[in-house]
Amino acid sequence: MRISIVGAGALGRIYGVRLAAQGDDVTFVVRPERVADAGPFVIEQVNGSRRDALERPRLAAEIPADTEVVLVTVRFEQLAPAQPDHGGAPPRAAGRKSVADLLRGGPAVPAVVLTPLMPPQRAALDQAAQRRVTPAMPSASGYLDERGVVRYWITGLASTLIDEDGGAPAERPTLEELARRLTSADVPARLERGVGAHNAATTTAFFPLIAAIDAGGGVVGLASDPRVLGAARGATRECAALADRLGKVAPWAKLLARLAGPLTLKPGIQIARHLFPEALRFVDTHFGPKLHAQHLAMGATILALGREHGVRLPSLEQLMTLIEGREAAR
Repeated sequence: MRISIVGAGALGRIYGVRLAAQGDDVTFVVRPERVADAGPFVIEQVNGSRRDALERPRLAAEIPADTEVVLVTVRFEQLAPAQPDHGGAPPRAAGRKSVADLLRGGPAVPAVVLTPLMPPQRAALDQAAQRRVTPAMPSASGYLDERGVVRYWITGLASTLIDEDGGAPAERPTLEELARRLTSADVPARLERGVGAHNAATTTAFFPLIAAIDAGGGVVGLASDPRVLGAARGATRECAALADRLGKVAPWAKLLARLAGPLTLKPGIQIARHLFPEALRFVDTHFGPKLHAQHLAMGATILALGREHGVRLPSLEQLMTLIEGREAAR
């Protein structure tokens, strides 16, 4: 299968290298200045012994004309312009194409978005790209370590979910083939209805925890700062109420929200430090201050959704103010 992956960060490499390892034709669509990069893409599974390397990844600045399906794996703030409240995405560099520009200029094939896709971003992307994109929820996560290697987790207990009603009806056979190819590459995947709403609800419910990690400067800072912890607890309750209006929340997101309480967070960190030290490193890398722009854009979107649905989010507003204050202090 000929697959183009927009974005070559940790998530894009996990999916792209796994697919390429089983013989699929994979192109990574990156910024023009990165097309000449010659380094290999290496991924190592933390919860397993598998290691894959793509010695000469194919990089391009545009989606090739013979692509059969596109996977979008960029950061949230790169999907579409952010809401004006509480900051937003940084200005795009001159001459750099947006995801919508790339999709609009590429072949008319299914575009599966593995990035969390909230309703405003989905509508804006559909309109700007002049097509219906397909929401999806990834089942893999990872981070880029100091060697330039992606360390990742994947489990057969969870599947990559692809919204069977997301794109045009004629795209379903291609989406089914994509799910088969992913499953064959040991990345279990399936089509399911309502993934877009499920994704939005789960992201909303989970967001206060990742925002608090940013506000605290990491997991340990979150646990030791009563202001951040208090705002996170309040925001978790508020966002759970909003999430219920958006769709069904994944059970794991509800579980993690409960673990963020004052009696569970510190003991949980101590246990993880001894049993799963790399998991804490991943959380700080994947959800910490390095993704500050993403948190600002996502928080602004959730606040706007709260106003739209009549759900007050004062604790989330406080949490976003703490994130902004941390940025101003840098």
